[in-house]
Amino acid sequence: MEIIEIKCENCEKKIYVRKDCAKEKMFCTLRCMDSFRELHPYVK
Repeated sequence: MEIIEIKCENCEKKIYVRKDCAKEKMFCTLRCMDSFRELHPYVK
């Protein structure tokens, strides 16, 4: 199990996740995910 460091798509805070669980867009909190969707409504 390898842990990698990525950045939150919205605020660019560092997030540490397992490499096999990493996705294209990741967020540090649900609030960041919601605010990202409000600012970018057409991005999935």
